[in-house]
Amino acid sequence: MNLEMSTNNRQITDLKKLQDEFTLNFIPRSLILFTHFALLAKQHSENHLNTKNKSKMKSLGTGLTVILLLSFGLRAQSQEESQETKTRPFQMTFVTPLGTNGLDAWNITNKFSINLYAGYNGGLDGIELSGFGGMLKNDMEGTQIAGFGNIVMHTGNGFQAAGFFNFTKLRFEGLQIAGFANIIASDAKAWQLSGFGNVTTQQLDGGQIAGFANYSKGNTIGQASGFANVNHGDLKGFQLAGFTNVNTESVEGAQIAGFANYTRKLKGVQIAPFNYVDSLEKGLPIGVFSIVKNGYRAFEISANETLYGVASFKTGTEKFYNIISVGASYKNEMILWGWGYGIGTFIQFKNNWGLAIELLSYQINEDEWFTEAMNLNNKLQITTSKKVSENMDVFGGLSWNVNVSKTLDHNQNAFESSITPYHVFNKTYGNDNNVKMYPGFTAGIRF
Repeated sequence: MNLEMSTNNRQITDLKKLQDEFTLNFIPRSLILFTHFALLAKQHSENHLNTKNKSKMKSLGTGLTVILLLSFGLRAQSQEESQETKTRPFQMTFVTPLGTNGLDAWNITNKFSINLYAGYNGGLDGIELSGFGGMLKNDMEGTQIAGFGNIVMHTGNGFQAAGFFNFTKLRFEGLQIAGFANIIASDAKAWQLSGFGNVTTQQLDGGQIAGFANYSKGNTIGQASGFANVNHGDLKGFQLAGFTNVNTESVEGAQIAGFANYTRKLKGVQIAPFNYVDSLEKGLPIGVFSIVKNGYRAFEISANETLYGVASFKTGTEKFYNIISVGASYKNEMILWGWGYGIGTFIQFKNNWGLAIELLSYQINEDEWFTEAMNLNNKLQITTSKKVSENMDVFGGLSWNVNVSKTLDHNQNAFESSITPYHVFNKTYGNDNNVKMYPGFTAGIRF
């Protein structure tokens, strides 16, 4: 009985050896031989084809190559995970499995790997170079460089560079550089640089620089892009964008954009024409129009020595707010009106008293919708206020005015500004700019 079982075991072992020999030697060699004959046939047929047919054959060959690579990749993924991974010092592949590792390629980690066109290998502990693309079933440790793309289905640690894209499924540590996009479908301690976009779907301890947009879910260094940055979490660092920055949680640092910034909490600074903050913990937004949900907002109606009726809207924080203002007056049988922008700070004292220090600049239009010549009324005003009810203050104070206007209009005709009521300084400089200075006042009601 024991002798019969031993004989059966030897037969099974011999059968497995024969199967392995067939898989590792006959199939790869057959594929190589088949490829050799296919290339010879293609070379022979090209002598009888015109240019258009050659192009079709080339496209077909490329498509079949990619399909072959993907087919073997899918087969490898369907194999048992318990299969032991081997390590080899070197491999060279045209398209998997047409290479030195044959059908066992996806179970082998290589020290030095060359994919003449594209390869699917088990892992990397060194350097991999691919003419078109490289794909790894397991971990990447080292450097991956490809003409089109790199794919790592497990963790990565090192450097990835590709002409089009890099992708790592699990945690990545290192540097990714791509002509189009970098994607990390997990957390990372890395820098991503791309011509179009970068994506890290979890926490990023690092930075992203892109020609168009960046996305991360928590960031500890920063994002810079030509159009937009989105961080779905906390940011400890900076966001710099040509158009807009969006941060869904807190910013401890800076947001700088060409158009708008948004964050839920701010502990730092925002600089853009439009800023929005849900909760300002520490810091300030700087822009033409800044809204802080728990911040400072006021509407004023006032008058001064230059503009007899002025309406102003202030928004931001008491430490720093933006002013958008419009005013008008009637002088020398002309209607003068102007629109202006300013910044200010408000200091609250006891007993409902307060002090405001503000800088404003108005472009004054004289008896027309728009005066093309420069005609500025710039002023520094300091006012005190008293709260008379829960939602209303009365205020008044002094100002110092510096009016700057051109002596020639856009048609090179003589131009004399009419906005100055009086002056203590009057001088025209060589660049045709006239400067007048004078003291003034302002008074009004604040809501």
